[in-house]
Amino acid sequence: MKLSKLEKQINQDLDAGNFETLPEREMKRYREYARSQAKDKHLTLRINGRDLNGLKAIAVKRRTKYQTLIGELLHEFVRKSVA
Repeated sequence: MKLSKLEKQINQDLDAGNFETLPEREMKRYREYARSQAKDKHLTLRINGRDLNGLKAIAVKRRTKYQTLIGELLHEFVRKSVA
C-alpha cells in the first residue's frame, strides 16, 4: 500500500512515540460527537435539471462533490432554521 507524505509522517511519529493517549473521559466526548455527526439516513430527491446542473457547477468551483454540497446546504438551512 502506498502512503502519502502525511501518512508516512504520522507513521514515523507513532513509531517515535510522539502522540499521547487522551484521557478516557475526553475520548468518550469525542466518540459521542462523532456518533452525533454520523450520516444514518438515505434520501432520494427529484429536482429540476437546471438546478442540479447549477449545483454541480458550484461544487466544481468549490472542489467538492455535488452530493456533499447539497448535504452542506441542507445542514446549514436546518441549523439556521432551528436556532
